[in-house]
Amino acid sequence: MNELGLIHCYTGDGKGKTTSSIGLIIRALGHHYKIGFIQFLKGISYYGELFFLYNLYPDVIFYHFGKDCPKSSLIRQGFEKCDSSCRACFVNFNNPSNEDLEHVKLAFEKAKEISKIVDILVLDEINLALKYNLLPMREFLDFINEKPKNLEIILTGRDAPKEVIEISDYVSEIKMIKHPFYKGISGRRGIEY
Repeated sequence: MNELGLIHCYTGDGKGKTTSSIGLIIRALGHHYKIGFIQFLKGISYYGELFFLYNLYPDVIFYHFGKDCPKSSLIRQGFEKCDSSCRACFVNFNNPSNEDLEHVKLAFEKAKEISKIVDILVLDEINLALKYNLLPMREFLDFINEKPKNLEIILTGRDAPKEVIEISDYVSEIKMIKHPFYKGISGRRGIEY
């Protein structure tokens, strides 16, 4: 298990960056790696892939940091649909709240803490936190430079800053060519969440 230590970046405006990281996690679990998964800018909400991993792999270390959707319980149970209109769980990147900044700070502190005990660490949506300076780039780069040698890191989120692309060994851009949202079809349970 000492072959690890590279950095992956999944970015772009297309659907599937977090889902790609989950695919890598499933592969790694098949080889008995210990996984850490930190979500920046996302509350627990109603993400089906995470419920799947919670149920099948309780030893995967998950933490979520962000505002949760006020309707998440109803959406999770299938009584409501996410229409993305409430905006209660979204960050205003041009004017982030103190709560948003605190969530990012806590997420980063937890990432540093668990980086010492896992083989693979996913930092989901960190690219946006970095792009909008919710997490200072210098602090992030210091973390990368000081990470355990054999820690594999996966960074997700649209708009990866150039510094993230430069330090990454793998960079995959997921490009949106077409999306049903633009036909008025909102997020669907089991497909988008």
